[in-house]
Amino acid sequence: MAKLNYTDGSEVRRTFCTLCPQHCGMLFRVDGEGEPQAFDGDRNNPVANGKLCIKGTTALEIHRHDDRLNFPLKRVGKRGEGKWERISWQQAMDEIAAKLRDLREQDGPESVATLGGTHKTPGDWASWRWAADFGTPNFVSQGRNCGVSEYIAEISMYGWDTVYQSFYPGKTKCIVIWGSNPAESSPPSFERLRQCQAQGAKLIVVDPRRTKTAARADLHLPVRPRTDGALALGLIHVMIRDGIYDKEFVENWCTGFDEVEKEAAQWTPERTEEITGVPADDIVTAAHMYATLGPARLSFGVAATQLGEGASRSAVLGRSILRAISGNLDRPGGEPLGNPYDENTFSWLPNINFEKLVDHPLRTRESVNAHETPITSISGYKAFREATAKIYPEGHTGTAYVLFASQPAIYRAITEQDPYPVKAVLVQCGEPLLSMGAGKAAYDAFTSEKLELLVTMDMWMTPTAQLSDYVLPAADFMERADLSAHWGIGNFFVVGQQSTEPVGERRNDYDLWAELGRRLSDDPDYWPETVEGMFDRFLAPSGKSYREWADGEVNHRFIKPVFYKYKERGFATPSGKVELVPSLFERFGVEARPVYTGPPYSVPDAPEAEYPLQMIPGSRVRELTASNLRQSERLKRIHPEPICDVHPDTATQYGISDGEWMIIERPEGAIRQRARLDPSLRRDTVNPDGYWWNPDEAQYEPHLSGVWVSNANAITPGAPELSSFAGDQPLRGARCRIRAGEEPVAPPRERVLTGTTTED
Repeated sequence: MAKLNYTDGSEVRRTFCTLCPQHCGMLFRVDGEGEPQAFDGDRNNPVANGKLCIKGTTALEIHRHDDRLNFPLKRVGKRGEGKWERISWQQAMDEIAAKLRDLREQDGPESVATLGGTHKTPGDWASWRWAADFGTPNFVSQGRNCGVSEYIAEISMYGWDTVYQSFYPGKTKCIVIWGSNPAESSPPSFERLRQCQAQGAKLIVVDPRRTKTAARADLHLPVRPRTDGALALGLIHVMIRDGIYDKEFVENWCTGFDEVEKEAAQWTPERTEEITGVPADDIVTAAHMYATLGPARLSFGVAATQLGEGASRSAVLGRSILRAISGNLDRPGGEPLGNPYDENTFSWLPNINFEKLVDHPLRTRESVNAHETPITSISGYKAFREATAKIYPEGHTGTAYVLFASQPAIYRAITEQDPYPVKAVLVQCGEPLLSMGAGKAAYDAFTSEKLELLVTMDMWMTPTAQLSDYVLPAADFMERADLSAHWGIGNFFVVGQQSTEPVGERRNDYDLWAELGRRLSDDPDYWPETVEGMFDRFLAPSGKSYREWADGEVNHRFIKPVFYKYKERGFATPSGKVELVPSLFERFGVEARPVYTGPPYSVPDAPEAEYPLQMIPGSRVRELTASNLRQSERLKRIHPEPICDVHPDTATQYGISDGEWMIIERPEGAIRQRARLDPSLRRDTVNPDGYWWNPDEAQYEPHLSGVWVSNANAITPGAPELSSFAGDQPLRGARCRIRAGEEPVAPPRERVLTGTTTED
């Protein structure tokens, strides 16, 4: 890695890495032909201050990889057979648009669904803008798995959210990491955590595993999977019992405290220990640390949103209540409520234009999940807009998280045509078979004769791409102009230059939606010809164009936080206060009190006697991002095989040896991973790698690059009664059983695809 500076001259390009969601600043030196030759971190970018993780260092390898898709392909054989015809972008867009137009006329715009993923920034917001323009409420991003229930709980309770806010060195005195491991998933956050600790902050980590982050903790609470809500109630109980909550804030700014107090009264430390497995004394210690050492920050973690049914609801409500009654809300160093984008600098919501979807003349139905989870629907969006309107007239910038459809509901709408048929799916740089849960249900949908169109745009021939009717080659972040607005959930932006020309006919994600949009929209000017033109619209209030931001001395804008905003205007809720029992939950028939259901299930996902353990797949590893980057030789040397952590006593009980292959079974099927003994793990819990596939294994049916061999999401449940109140899937904590197994044997991939291919 070369040491570069943006001021070195015109041969240095400045952008940011999108190989994970952090978007750390990067610099590339290009040669006279415009080809990148060296890279470095951008020391002037505040996200990571010039540091790069192991993923970022593979950027050139990924860009030049022989397996990259370079040309559009059209299926000419059976789905999954691997027979393709190379076509032009023009032909692909014309044919796809014609089919979408026919479906919209015959079955309504709701008959089309989109599934988003990673490896991009223009793709997500462009797909939302396209869905609103086309008229379908059935759109999903990978963010659907990250935090829908958390966003809804916090916005319902506070009127805004704390999700994307960080702790502050020198100000934050107590940090609670609950359901995440920033040492692996967010190196910039982990670095800030270390800085806080160096300045005296205490750290509490809630996790069934002793992660790298937990190893730094002053107190580790190894909670039993899916009992996070009970733990939250136990902490609330101690704070109320011992009088260490912020009485003044609760009296002046909260509603529903009496109901919370009544519910928490049942959760003594001893009862909480019985359910969660966390020692009672540690529960008391944690409550006192969090309540008395402040300012304190209880950080967002995705795990609580992936617990399913009542477990997720009680967890996200319980954590939200803790932030409020501790008096840390909107306090410097505590739990800042994020601000919208500065409307004088950046125009986010008007350019996504969700309002067009609400009032779309062709849309006659709610999303396919609205009858199951009505709080995530068009009606839910309207209710949130109404609730927040006095303080935030344009609404919450993370609006997509209130509208996201549920993936299993989309699959059922294809296979069962319930509540109405979905007949086309557009997959944009995502891999639903691997990263969105209920993989078998996704496969049944994608191979169903009832699905008339499946399009995948990606950098690679993924398992879903192998089943598609059209496959489109996506550009990487070096091959496109970029603007990171972090999906509307932050209040900052970073602008990136295009570092090199795309190889072959790779296109940036925006082009997919814009070209379809121009063919299908009633407004020909709605979609600028280039992504740079669209960026100009976002940046218009700043008085500078995309090019001026990209080439200027500073290519980013981070808004200085404002605290205690509620003292001047109240909270953006129907009551104007923090609603500890949210009225928006009650409005949509969701249990609004933090009632815990368990232990640890109210609706069993499998018989406990047959499946005595719980699995928590999906834990991040620094080398990979979900199902991505499996092609990198460098990363494969570090993490070559799927690993399942298991306690030594549990392994002995089931005849499993360290380093040997083991089988993890559920009613949906079985997968194989290599066992790694971890004495710090709970004995009733196993931790499989998530999202696993192998691009070196045989492609197409029946192998699909090993998608069924070790992929934990091939055996996660997808039944609606097991999902959360917001439609989040039960990706963590499902029951399982284990046994010793043999190494899987799969035919190797033939390096040349069948038919006209990207090598032509």
